[in-house]
Amino acid sequence: MSLSPRVIALLGFGEAGSAIARGLAAEGGWRGPPRSSPPGPGDNAPRRLIAIDTALDMDARGTTLGKQARALDVAIDGRYTEALRQADLVICAVQGEHAREAAEAAAPLLKKGAHYLDLCTVTGKMSDEDRTPIEAAGGRYIDIAVMGGFFKQGIKAPMLVAGEDVETVAAWMNANGFDAKVLGPRPGSASSVKMLRSVLIKGVEALGVESLVTAQRQGILEEVLACLSDADRMPFRDFIGMLVQTHIVHAHRRWEEMGLVAKTLRETGVDPLMTEAIEKSHRRTVDADIAPADGKVPSLADALKILSEKVIRGR
Repeated sequence: MSLSPRVIALLGFGEAGSAIARGLAAEGGWRGPPRSSPPGPGDNAPRRLIAIDTALDMDARGTTLGKQARALDVAIDGRYTEALRQADLVICAVQGEHAREAAEAAAPLLKKGAHYLDLCTVTGKMSDEDRTPIEAAGGRYIDIAVMGGFFKQGIKAPMLVAGEDVETVAAWMNANGFDAKVLGPRPGSASSVKMLRSVLIKGVEALGVESLVTAQRQGILEEVLACLSDADRMPFRDFIGMLVQTHIVHAHRRWEEMGLVAKTLRETGVDPLMTEAIEKSHRRTVDADIAPADGKVPSLADALKILSEKVIRGR
């Protein structure tokens, strides 16, 4: 089974929606009006882009949205209208907090069998909530996690794709300029991967702010950056795995060190917000008394099992 949409609807025409429109126009000639070139066999309907953004003309930003859409020949509306019934493929790129609202507004207007690509940054549970009205209306919900930034990468921002028609959708996306990778058939899994990746990436970002501001104030910024070269010796995924494995053995020593780190930051006038959280987290492991008597570092699977059952606990 192949995917050959003739009309694509973009829900949300902000940074993501407009970047997708530009990418589709550049990669596949998608425009608002019919193409000037004659149709080929079986190609008697023009390929069109339409957009819906409830912020249209509501303020200065909304006015800009309209100008961007017109520049790309994309027909845009501020309401969910009957025009949405024409779409074979719907790409939702609204802000995460508005994802369910968009799905509920679009569902009654969906063409039966239309694919609904949800690019919103949501949790796995929120993705399930978005999926419910779409599938109830006969649409095909596809969970997509955008793993890069539209500002610099545009339509080439890497994406993870999950859902029942995942292979078909990913193939169409890659043929039309996207960078899509099949994750699996379970909707919500792509969103969850993005959320959990953000624990690491946004966490490192916050730690970087705390550490490098302190380093800059102490006049040792380059020295601190230079001492990170040991982390470059292995892939980031292996580095993180190694830290979790050795945490089982060295949590006590690292907990004590973080107490001194917090003191160092305070001496420099930096509030050790992240550092204190790390100290608290390590103390939780220390209190669980899980350090192996033989001092051997467990495998990652065993380390995660120990941490889940004896430290993190909960459901």
